[in-house]
Amino acid sequence: MGRENQKQRTRLALIAAATALAREGRSFSIAEVAQAAMVSTATAYRYFPHPQSLWVELAIREADVPDMARLIENAGDNAADRVDVMVSVVADTQLGDEALWRTLLRATLERWSAQRSDTERVPVRGDTRITTTTQALAPLADAIPPALLRRLTMGVMLVYGLEAMITTRDACDLEPDEAKDVMRWAAQALIRSALTEAADDAGTLPT
Repeated sequence: MGRENQKQRTRLALIAAATALAREGRSFSIAEVAQAAMVSTATAYRYFPHPQSLWVELAIREADVPDMARLIENAGDNAADRVDVMVSVVADTQLGDEALWRTLLRATLERWSAQRSDTERVPVRGDTRITTTTQALAPLADAIPPALLRRLTMGVMLVYGLEAMITTRDACDLEPDEAKDVMRWAAQALIRSALTEAADDAGTLPT
């Protein structure tokens, strides 16, 4: 039991050191993380054989917004309300720790570049965002056709998350509060557009 606790402490120390380096906007080697965590490099490699394995761990931990599924369900059965909660929480999380999230994004882009070839590719991003967006929009399953719901899901994914953070902050030069408001507005506009399109196709008024 004591050995297992020590192994867990070592793993957490490595993750904490990597997180601190990422918050400084730094990419890192396993040796650098080991030094920051005051762990031998050989030991660090036993836990994380290459930097990307450590980046994946960081991405999973940081991208997993606490109780997001519960927050969405607690928002009720209105898809617009559920999406607004989702976009707001993610925006607050990412805009509140930009350096870390920008470094995580850079790591995923570097992984994409490193594996450019004709062979089968390994996904560089997880499925958290599509799973969460699908859950938030679930109440619309009976209101709009499946193909339109899929398009709406993909559209909403474009207006929040890391890429939206970069666009609103860098290309649009917005302060965090306005960046968040624009993401929320865009998501709601997409929902209204999809409902209007579904109603037009059905010859009814949108609800």
